Formats: sequence, C-alpha cells, structure tokens
Amino acid sequence: MTVHDPTLLSPFTLLVPYVAFSSSLLITIASVSLCSVISVYFFRSYRFSGFGYLLGLPIGFAVLGISFVFEQLSIIYQANSVLYHLFFWIQLAIQSETFALIALSYMLKNRTGTRTKRSANWSNLLVPHDLSTKAKDLFISILPMVAISIPITVTMSALLVRPFLNYSELVDLSFVMRIFDMIILGYIFKVTTASLVKAANLKLLYIPAAFACLWLAQYSLLITYFGDISIAFIGSVSARLAGLALFVYAMYNAMFIARRKEIEIETREKT
Repeated sequence: MTVHDPTLLSPFTLLVPYVAFSSSLLITIASVSLCSVISVYFFRSYRFSGFGYLLGLPIGFAVLGISFVFEQLSIIYQANSVLYHLFFWIQLAIQSETFALIALSYMLKNRTGTRTKRSANWSNLLVPHDLSTKAKDLFISILPMVAISIPITVTMSALLVRPFLNYSELVDLSFVMRIFDMIILGYIFKVTTASLVKAANLKLLYIPAAFACLWLAQYSLLITYFGDISIAFIGSVSARLAGLALFVYAMYNAMFIARRKEIEIETREKT
C-alpha cells in the first residue's frame, strides 16, 4: 500500500493542529473579507455603468472568496480523506473558473472596444471585412468560451476517470490547474497594464500589480510541486493577501479621485 503525503496539498498540515487551524482561519477570514470588498466595489461600478462585461468582475471575486472557504474546509476535515479530497478538488476547480471569468470580462471589454474602432474605420472606408479579419473575429469569439470551459472540463474529466483521487493524483491535477491560472492571470496583467498605460492612468497601476501578486501566489504554489513546501507556501499566502489588499487600495484611490473631481465640478458650478 502506498502512503501519500497530505502536506503535498496543504502545508498547513505540517503545523500543530491548533496552530494550523487558527492561522489558516485568520488567513481565510482576511482573504474572504478582501474579496467581498472588491466584489461590492465592482458590482457598484457595474450598476453605475450598465456595461454587461463588468458583471464578471464582482461575480469572479465573490466566487474567489468562496474558493478560500473550501480551502479552509479541506483543512478542517483533513482527518477525513474523502472530504479532504472533495473540498480541495472543489476549491481547485472554482478558483480556476474564477480567474477565467475575470479574464472573460477583460476579453469582452477589449472586444467591444475593438469592434467600435473597426466599425468606424470600415464605415469611413466603405470596404467590407477581409477574410483574415473575419477569422480573427471568430477566434476572438471562441476564445472566451474555451477559457471558461477548461477548468470545469479538466477537473471533471479527472474526477470521472478516478472518482476517488489520491494525494499524488490531486497534486498532479493542481499542478496543471496552477499553470492554467498563471496563463490566465498573465493575460489579465498584460491587458490591464496596456489599457492603463494607453489611457495614461498610471495611478491605477496598482490593479495590474495586484494581478501580478495573484500570479506570484500561483507560482509559489507551483514550486511546492518540486521543492521546499513551507517557504513556497508562506510566499503564496503573502502574495495572495498583498494582491487582494492592493485591489482594495486601488479602489479606494479610484473612489477618492472620483469624489475629488465631483467636488471640483460642484465648486466651479457654484462660482
């Protein structure tokens, strides 16, 4: 009988049970609280603007917070191998789906902007789309659906092949999903950075920096597949909290700047 090391999934199991529970609970509460604040802010932005593509952001961060709850549940029930595996699998699946959903919002945003520019250019030139443009539009239309379907398809396929995944198989699955998460977060970082630089809105570069921290958190977890688990895990938790905190700080700045502009406009109107 092969004995699998449970610390491959959660390095919290290296700690004394009471210390592991209390430290993981504090980290989970902090992560869920930050995700809730971010989700509420994005939902207000969606209600104010009415742009449909923005809806993926509040939903995405709300579900990201839920994934941290399942992470905590897997730690609570680590003595029960069935529940431990199940909660870890759920956390892995919905977290990857969350990042894909957030990326979808940015994909749709860019697609809307690109369509508007192309419509203006083609209407001025009175020339129809060429074949390469149609192929590119088709690819851009399909890509978001592919990104959304990958997390569920991969995790469900693994579960259907082996209804009960052991520790090492879950580690292999998490390795694949971490790579997917890093690719998606890398795309989001690139898009947000390019958009803010193009708009000369450098004060909100905290947002791509936050996504960079979330990317670093996934990279640190990826390292645990090969080397020192404890050090990489500490780096992952630190990067996650730093990334979420940067989001909140960026949103606070955005609200502060918007409020200051409103005050300036009101002052000008009165004078």
